[in-house]
Amino acid sequence: MKRYLLIILSIFHALFSYSQQNRALIIAISDYPQESGWNDIHSDNDLNILLPEFKRLNFEVNSLTNEQATKQNILKMLARLIDKSNIGDNICIHFSCHGQQMEDTDNDESDRLDEALIPYDAHLLYKKGIYEGINHLRDDELNLFLTSIRKKIGTTGYLFVTIDACHSGTASRDEEYVEDNDAPIRGTNAIFSSNPFFIASHKKHVTKEIIICNDNKLAPICIISACQPYQRNFETKVSNKYYGTLSYALYEVLSELSIWDSNCSKNIEKQVRQLSKKQIPMIEYTTNEE
Repeated sequence: MKRYLLIILSIFHALFSYSQQNRALIIAISDYPQESGWNDIHSDNDLNILLPEFKRLNFEVNSLTNEQATKQNILKMLARLIDKSNIGDNICIHFSCHGQQMEDTDNDESDRLDEALIPYDAHLLYKKGIYEGINHLRDDELNLFLTSIRKKIGTTGYLFVTIDACHSGTASRDEEYVEDNDAPIRGTNAIFSSNPFFIASHKKHVTKEIIICNDNKLAPICIISACQPYQRNFETKVSNKYYGTLSYALYEVLSELSIWDSNCSKNIEKQVRQLSKKQIPMIEYTTNEE
């Protein structure tokens, strides 16, 4: 009898250990150091509205803000997320920060550009021997972590990523934008390159959706970017406060949910379009279709 009881307890323990969990990671950088060359934005407001909504939807939430959000700390937090995640988990990752395009160094991009997120310790301009881009978080590098998460949570899990950053435009949250009836912008039109004469092969065509062929060993994924790679990512003003447009759209959709629903990407896209007529969001997602 005792043996059977131990077996039953072991089964319950296994089921509990691998029960589906909701986990969220929010990276929000508002105040960049002056020497970095980046102007400040309003990611702190994004965090303040998103954090309670994720918690209300029963997410275990971790966040990194400002000086906490160095590249190494972001990578450590992603690695910790991989370590803690289990089969069947719902994982949400939200980035609210600057973005920049960089010269592609491994020739895997047709336009000769990598997209990069800007941690707290990344600089705007290349300076040989001083800053050569080591703290930029390239899309190739981020994708390695996303793939590891998808492997860890398996086909019954789901990875949902929202990126409220851009790769073009002028970065600022100066109050003069209010007087000009224009919104602060996240990102820069300066391409990060060691070559001052570098010219990218820009193709300004609209890509609203990118379908990712599903792998039967990986969790499905959805990635929503605030705008097209060649567009500016404008902040939006609500009740005299500025927010990232994608961040506020995500907040509005989350606030309508009673439980987490990974099929909310279209609603988020719709909200972005309503908040800003100046940008077109982009969605990448997996499909089971051949």
